[in-house]
Amino acid sequence: MLTDAKLRKIHGKPIPKRIELSDANGLSVRVTPTGVIAFQYRYKIGGKPKRMTLGQYDELSLKEAREQVIEYRKMVAVGRDPITARNMHIEANIKAASVEDCINAWLASASTSRLVKRDHWERALNRHVVAYVGKMLVDEMAISHWQPVFKRMRENGAETFAGEILSRMKTVFSYCIRTEMIKRNPVAELRIIDVGTPAKNGKRHFSDKEIGAFWHAVDASTITYQNQLMLKLLLLTGCRGVEMRLAKKSEFDLEGRVWRVPDENSKTREPFERGLSVKAVELLKDAFSLYKDFAQVFPPATKKEDRPMAAGVLLNLAKQLREDMDIEHWAIHDLRRTAKTKMSELGVAPHVSEKVLGHKLGGVLAVYDQHSYLKEQQEALDLLAAHIQSCVDSTSP
Repeated sequence: MLTDAKLRKIHGKPIPKRIELSDANGLSVRVTPTGVIAFQYRYKIGGKPKRMTLGQYDELSLKEAREQVIEYRKMVAVGRDPITARNMHIEANIKAASVEDCINAWLASASTSRLVKRDHWERALNRHVVAYVGKMLVDEMAISHWQPVFKRMRENGAETFAGEILSRMKTVFSYCIRTEMIKRNPVAELRIIDVGTPAKNGKRHFSDKEIGAFWHAVDASTITYQNQLMLKLLLLTGCRGVEMRLAKKSEFDLEGRVWRVPDENSKTREPFERGLSVKAVELLKDAFSLYKDFAQVFPPATKKEDRPMAAGVLLNLAKQLREDMDIEHWAIHDLRRTAKTKMSELGVAPHVSEKVLGHKLGGVLAVYDQHSYLKEQQEALDLLAAHIQSCVDSTSP
């Protein structure tokens, strides 16, 4: 049996040639000519002899080496190879995922690649999360590591967005747990009210007087003509802002008065057909003529490059208009809500207005009724356009 006294006596002392000294249960030491002592464990798996190095004497004590051998003997007894088990443990430690690793994995996932707002979330997570805790290892994080992230957002006036970031990080970490990148979700116990303000469900829609005020404010604004057209079309079509922002000319059949929204621009990730009013077609022809050689309907107004404008442009346009309109606070999405509400007031059937908005029909209708109701959509949007015009005509600029 080896003893610490025997090992200390030979440690670091030159010897003529390499030797091996046995202990018990397969443990031994190998001593090099320069006096370096290395613990090793000899065992058999499947009848084949194997040897694994445990560590050097100056890094590992005899007592610790014997304790390791006890654990490894238990593995061998049930047919597990200790070398494989150790390598797997080392690999797991090397691959310990950081917050940035998790976010990048989620962004590259199949489901995320289909998100209309994928680029938006990539920018937001890099700005608010990666910049501050991106290098931290997820499985070693505590809630206290996250509090400064959300505090910083609140102090910058983004209380509601702090809650959205929390929800998104829960999604990111849940994905990484499912794909075995991490073992735990460090923000699982946090709620939106712990980090910010819950987003309110929008109920705002324009009255007839406000529709007229909106239209006149667009005409009187210093907003570029192409963006004036876009704002009016958002109300005339009831579309989502992202659908109009990303729209290409090839999606439109202006003669047939049809807008075929592709799956990559649809919130439901399914393509659909939206009817167009005569008034909307008129404005779209105007927009098409501004950049005749561009594929994009609404490129960046200042740079005039054939690509979609930035997501923040619509928010800035609404902010600019709000300063010119003497009405209660409103957001771009209120235009879509206004279109739906006014169509209902005008007697348009709910399933038709739902098709205009690009919503899926509910219940058995979603399964059995695959009709696009294009003719009915066009009639409904012509009614809406006529109503909008009457609101404009009856409202003083």
